[in-house]
Amino acid sequence: MPDTGIDAAKRHLAGTVLVLNGPSSVGKTSVQREIQKSFEQPYLAVGIDYLFTCTMPARYRDGDPPDKREVFVGESLKDSSGMPVYALHFGHKGHRFMSGMHHAIAAFAACGNNVVVDHILFEERWLRELVAVLEGVTVYFIGLRAPLSTLESRERGRPEHPAGVSRWHYDEVHKHDLYDLELDTSVRSVQECTEAIRRHIQTQPSPNAFPRLRQLFRSGEVDRRVGEEPGDGFLPDGENLAGYTAP
Repeated sequence: MPDTGIDAAKRHLAGTVLVLNGPSSVGKTSVQREIQKSFEQPYLAVGIDYLFTCTMPARYRDGDPPDKREVFVGESLKDSSGMPVYALHFGHKGHRFMSGMHHAIAAFAACGNNVVVDHILFEERWLRELVAVLEGVTVYFIGLRAPLSTLESRERGRPEHPAGVSRWHYDEVHKHDLYDLELDTSVRSVQECTEAIRRHIQTQPSPNAFPRLRQLFRSGEVDRRVGEEPGDGFLPDGENLAGYTAP
């Protein structure tokens, strides 16, 4: 993993970054908004959905351009038990978009801004890159969890979300299993989660999840699933993921 953190001379000026990671419908965006609303210091909000919606041409969301699979596509499938899953596939242009977001987060922090990130780290390459580019920044890695049944119930109340998107990445998004703080949004309100994060920041000034992950990645103790050829992360036409079938 390359050392691509912020310049050593700027590290004492860097802001604080809160990375909220969890599956779709777990409540990341709601917690992010509450942090912006209630924290005394300003926190800039960054997230996949927001940036993709605001910066990517609309045809990649609503249309079918020739290179759509090189950016991002969703595919309705069935898992081994016959339950619907909505698989998200990023092509090499989509991974390039994600890399830009990660480096933008580091740039904001390097200039002294606090940032709260709404993320779904189901791709290990994304986690590796985020850990690398934020070296030298105080990062609180916060896992938001909820039972799958809760997430799917919330999905049904969000018609803009396809059925099965939470189930698709549910086992992957927390696979690294290393956080500074974990919260169950099925038993805590948005305000309670936000207050728990506030207390944790106040009492734990030196978070260690990202430094520990950085050490694990460098030592090779974590399975390496990045460094693959550009263009992976999506399926060629007519293929499905192993263990999943088209409905």
